[in-house]
Amino acid sequence: MANTQLQHRYVHGLDGLRALAVLFVFAYHYGFSWASGGFLGVSIFFVLSGYLITSILLKQYEEHQKLLLPSFFTSRIRRLFPAAFFMVVCVVAWTVLFKPSLLSTLQGDAIAGLLYVSNWWFIFQDVSYFDSFQSPSPIKNLWSLAIEEQFYIIWPLLLLIGLRFIKKKKTILVVISCGAIVSALLMGALYKPGMDPSRVYYGTDTRSFELLIGCCLAFVWPLYRLSSKNVPNTGKFILNVTGLTSLLLVFLCTSLLTEFAPSMYRGGMLLVSLNAAVLVATISHPSSITGKLLSFKPLRWVGTRSYGIYLWHYPIIILTTPATEFGQFNYVHISLQVIATCLIAEVSYRMIEQPIRKGGFKTFFRQALPTFKSPATFRSHLKVAVPIVFAMAFLLFALGVTGILEPKKTESKQPAAIHIKTAANPVSKDHHLKQKELPTNEPHYTQVLSIGDSVMLNLADPLQETYPNIVIDGKVGRQLSEALNVAKKYTQYNEPSSAVIIQLGTNGYFTEEQLDELLKQFAKADVYLVNTRVPRQWETEVNEKLENAAKEYKNVVLVDWHTLGTKHPEYFTKDGVHLLPEGAQQLTELIYKAMLKSPDVS
Repeated sequence: MANTQLQHRYVHGLDGLRALAVLFVFAYHYGFSWASGGFLGVSIFFVLSGYLITSILLKQYEEHQKLLLPSFFTSRIRRLFPAAFFMVVCVVAWTVLFKPSLLSTLQGDAIAGLLYVSNWWFIFQDVSYFDSFQSPSPIKNLWSLAIEEQFYIIWPLLLLIGLRFIKKKKTILVVISCGAIVSALLMGALYKPGMDPSRVYYGTDTRSFELLIGCCLAFVWPLYRLSSKNVPNTGKFILNVTGLTSLLLVFLCTSLLTEFAPSMYRGGMLLVSLNAAVLVATISHPSSITGKLLSFKPLRWVGTRSYGIYLWHYPIIILTTPATEFGQFNYVHISLQVIATCLIAEVSYRMIEQPIRKGGFKTFFRQALPTFKSPATFRSHLKVAVPIVFAMAFLLFALGVTGILEPKKTESKQPAAIHIKTAANPVSKDHHLKQKELPTNEPHYTQVLSIGDSVMLNLADPLQETYPNIVIDGKVGRQLSEALNVAKKYTQYNEPSSAVIIQLGTNGYFTEEQLDELLKQFAKADVYLVNTRVPRQWETEVNEKLENAAKEYKNVVLVDWHTLGTKHPEYFTKDGVHLLPEGAQQLTELIYKAMLKSPDVS
């Protein structure tokens, strides 16, 4: 009897760990500076999933000499699908009613999400996890659930083959460890510094090592065999010091690491996952002080609802946050969003997740559907109203996903892929009127080149009016790494009488080496670096690199658009990044004044 109780021991501290993980992700998506590494909460979830699922399967095999795969798959479907289905249906229905412009984005995303292939869908659709300028998907967070579900399908079959044919658990452990190492090496090999890391971030192949580390832990530290009996004081001391140190490292990683650091993808996530495995191991032991600390009731409440909180927090953020507020902190809005997320997660937990998980689908529908025989009470009316509302939501979902209600597409003012070059345009009639607002001692360069991204395209008209001899090379979505090859086409501008305007960093992080390589291609020209006003996680780091480069190179001048733009939100479109005509004019004038101050102007 004691052995049975030990095997079915529930570890409340792991609920606390789930709570920390989901709170880290929550804070990261809000862009809090103290949670720059909050995305690592997903790594904790992966390690924990690998550990718990493998522990369950190994226990099954030890008791029955086989894996009960039908019951395992059924339990996973009951646990995961209903809440995700409910969320996707509600989000698509809400989008149909209030934000139909997102329908074209949601159609494929919703189907991929319900089929648990979101991560590969986003990879093949070239959807960045770290950017939300171009039609942000409110269900982009389903990528991690897709990886977990793929793991739940494939891993039991592979484990069964290993247990049947390899048999020796030590050998199986070595094979799993090798698989984890291969996955981590693949992440490092596919990662390209300065480029968007979404491919290696989303990939099942490049993230499997986190799940496999948890699987390895289940072999060496099986949950159902852990006991506080016969543990010497020295062992308890080592266990608790290790657990508390590991927990501290988790907080430090969340606070100090960033998603654009190359080291993150070349061993960093592997180390984070190994530390997460150590933390899971210490929490799981009955003698763990760390486990008792994380058993704090409010944390346990969040942990038991962590699945619903994770499902709902991202769509609520995306669908209810004005574009101009991304990266800003409207604490009233944030508080309302957190409350809404927790309330919906609680409803999902009590009315969908737990009933289906415990009683199955038949019992759930039998209890949920109205009988029309009960007395007329508020509860009976509610039992009638809820299915009707959900049926209407499902109808809107079906119409939205099939494209029947998709609004007619209009030509975008900011196309997804446009590349323009302009040169030697005649001065417009009102050019001299606009120039009256500028100082009269106009800088004289024999040639002016401008390289940038979609923000540069916003500047095309005022730049041409200010500098009739300018060449503008702009492209939507351009990264600084792409500009390295673009710059090679303009070697003729590497002259003392040339001005080169570089406006990049809107779309993501770049390395110091890449910026240096770009600047060295124009070592003889006067270079004007425009820093960025972009309410995203990489803004501060990008601007710091641009500022440092301006201090390091004598021929480089920083154009501080960030400071001016932050003070004037009216200069921007709804996304808080691209420019309205007034904003474009103001940035052009800022560039012009920077040229006047440059000591190298001839």
